[in-house]
Amino acid sequence: MEKITDLKDLLKHEILDLYSAEEQIIEGLPKMIEKANDAALKEALNNHLQVTMTHKERLDDIKKVLLDEDTDAGDNGFFSNLFGGVNSVTCKGTEGLIKEAEKMMGEDMTTEVMDAAIIGAAQKIEHYEISGYGTARAYAQELGLDYVASLLMQTLNEEYEADDALTELAVGQLNIEAEFAEDDEEFE
Repeated sequence: MEKITDLKDLLKHEILDLYSAEEQIIEGLPKMIEKANDAALKEALNNHLQVTMTHKERLDDIKKVLLDEDTDAGDNGFFSNLFGGVNSVTCKGTEGLIKEAEKMMGEDMTTEVMDAAIIGAAQKIEHYEISGYGTARAYAQELGLDYVASLLMQTLNEEYEADDALTELAVGQLNIEAEFAEDDEEFE
């Protein structure tokens, strides 16, 4: 990868990082869905998988906008190479969070505790995405890239909604079930 020399370069790097994150999430979420036991949790994760595919499509649109802008400005170097069909960035943060989730899902636990653990793992990923999209949006705003900033804000809002939905499931039901799961098994 070529040297990052300004905020626009940094934005484009962040977009590639987010793109990698979304690809990894699309691959990793089905494993969480499979391990989840609660129907509402499965539904929330399935819904977010569909939304994640939309996020990836938005990032494709953003990459095109940024590449077109560079082409119009006569920049045929760095970003033409950066967005030239190969995702040259791997999001190590998401990679680590997914590996940790897979490790945790491999533990021996009750189904109620597994659901609570899956929510925790999914929320860690959501929080990482919220941070990344918020940062990218701030860069786009600073650069006057209003359309890009608006697309990033759309995704950021959807990430907050997913996090809120998971919190509601956890606090309103699944964490309580996990808290008393062991006690219930002792009396069976």
